[in-house]
Amino acid sequence: MIKNLFSAPIEKALTEDMKIQNFTEIQTRCMPIIMEGKNLIGVSETGSGKTLSFVLPLIDKIIGSPKRPTKILIITPTKELSEQILAVVKKVCRHTNLISMSLYGGTSYDSQVRDLKNGVHIIVACPGRLKDHIDKGSIDLKGIEYLVLDEADQLMDMGFLPALTVALNATTNRKQTLLFSATVSPEIQELIKDFMPESTLVQLHDTKPKEVIQEIFCPISPELKYPFLRFLLKHKKIKACLIFTRTKDEANALGAQLALDNYQAVTLQGDMTTHQRKKALDALKLKSAMVLVATDVVSRGIDIPHVTHVINFTPPESLEAYVHRIGRTARHDKGGEAITLYTPDEEYLLAKISNGKKHPTQKFKEFNYQLKIEKKKLVIIKEKEKENKQDDSDYDG
Repeated sequence: MIKNLFSAPIEKALTEDMKIQNFTEIQTRCMPIIMEGKNLIGVSETGSGKTLSFVLPLIDKIIGSPKRPTKILIITPTKELSEQILAVVKKVCRHTNLISMSLYGGTSYDSQVRDLKNGVHIIVACPGRLKDHIDKGSIDLKGIEYLVLDEADQLMDMGFLPALTVALNATTNRKQTLLFSATVSPEIQELIKDFMPESTLVQLHDTKPKEVIQEIFCPISPELKYPFLRFLLKHKKIKACLIFTRTKDEANALGAQLALDNYQAVTLQGDMTTHQRKKALDALKLKSAMVLVATDVVSRGIDIPHVTHVINFTPPESLEAYVHRIGRTARHDKGGEAITLYTPDEEYLLAKISNGKKHPTQKFKEFNYQLKIEKKKLVIIKEKEKENKQDDSDYDG
């Protein structure tokens, strides 16, 4: 239960506005340590609720503080995560006087400078734009007391270590440093050794898919992949789905084809502008789109609770990427389904996403199936017990 853990404004936001009655395991284990002022390394699977585990106790610490200097700095790898964390911060701060803002590229630099000059209690930043402000002297981090590195493994994967080092060196007066990640790579271990040697480790699970996710692997020929995808969207009665591809070109092509075929589909990939990316993500969040076709740029941390299905139209290159992708469903311990389609040329990827062990191929759950194209249409032959039934789909091949 959450009563009497935090100050009245925060408890009001939690119980009345956010309707939260209980905490997740990562929150329950991390929050007391953070409230004690200790450095912390939090390692847990995606979708476990890491954001609230640091937002709640840190905001509680600074209630009543002046807006200068800034007290809390949260660094996160992508614009989408920055906006998502900022939204959580604003909800928690609703009944306080605390001001928060985000810093990332693709938005007005001058307006960010104005907001920084006016004063702000909490900053959620991407490393590149943060470094720009540090280099140009438009931000002063000497007053930062609490620093959070969120999704640290992705920060490293995206090459942000130099920018992170600049930020860490600029926050020399910080009282507490928190690092959250799904995995702890050798690079992260070095970062911990250099900047937070005295830390408490909270590790929940090894990197593995969440148990509440039904995983299905479908072998399929290349020419049947798209028709079968359309069949899945209809057969599963999918209302909110993330479809992952490995490349930006694949995402653009698949998203365009689905839209052409009258699906409420939008695309999100790294070459899009900040406005375009936000518009696409909001379309799925606000249910004006049923399908978001994306690259791995949205495989980390993005929380859209009503997503029921993740479809890997092309399998990822690693177990870690696979776990993050399918973690976009089954949020907050709800059930979800993850379907991976793979051609003979992609079968080698199954070994990669099963940590070196060949992943057992599961037939489509409801029935054993055979697929073929006849007269430019997908034909699905169902085999139930000893009775064969043929389902002629309306999808052009």
